[in-house]
Amino acid sequence: MYGRDIACILVYNETMMSHTDPRVERTRRAILEAAAHLLTHDRSASMAAIAREAGVGRATLHRHFATRDALLLALALLAIDCVSEAINDARPGEGSPVDAMLRIAAAVLPVADELRFVEAGAAIWSLEDTLDRWYSMTTVVEDLVRRGQADGSIRPDHSVAWVADLMLGVIWTAADSIRDGRLAPHNAAALVVD
Repeated sequence: MYGRDIACILVYNETMMSHTDPRVERTRRAILEAAAHLLTHDRSASMAAIAREAGVGRATLHRHFATRDALLLALALLAIDCVSEAINDARPGEGSPVDAMLRIAAAVLPVADELRFVEAGAAIWSLEDTLDRWYSMTTVVEDLVRRGQADGSIRPDHSVAWVADLMLGVIWTAADSIRDGRLAPHNAAALVVD
């Protein structure tokens, strides 16, 4: 499914995008946005449907993403980057750990749905770039957990990785509950940290 060929396609695409004109970058962004929109509502949406939604031809779509798997992998990497940016924008190193967790939850909840593309398949986790991006993101949360354990606001008898994973998992669950109408958005961040 995924593998060396997909990784090479992505490296090629990213290298080419850095040396291209803004129109090519806009086209790639339009394809990614169209794919995210369609695949959110229909995981089986075809490449042809994605091309139509993006306003491009199938050949153009395939020049950017040779296969559906390459497109899903690009969406997963973009999602990790998006959530990582939200975490960093929440200033996790400032203030009390509990306040920082509230800021992270409030910042990540609006973009948490993006991570549905990380579930594209277990094989994306065999690519070094995916793991590097994921662990870079979770390291920031783990540092926050360590601060909380040091000041007593987070139980010290649980592993740092477990608490960080639990926090991120609760954020994704809260995002699902908001989307399904079971949780009010204005209460969600406080409930995540409570």
